[in-house]
Amino acid sequence: MKAKETKSKEMVKVPESGLLSLVASKLKGRDLFPKKVEDAKKYLKKVKSANS
Repeated sequence: MKAKETKSKEMVKVPESGLLSLVASKLKGRDLFPKKVEDAKKYLKKVKSANS
């Protein structure tokens, strides 16, 4: 099934807070930087084992 495409050339004004809220809701729960998260987990695991 194809996604619906909108080809309107009209611009609409959206308040910045509304736009940020929409973007935040779309990104919620997603891992935006998987490599950095994995590196951080490895680092924390190493630090925890060194302190034990």
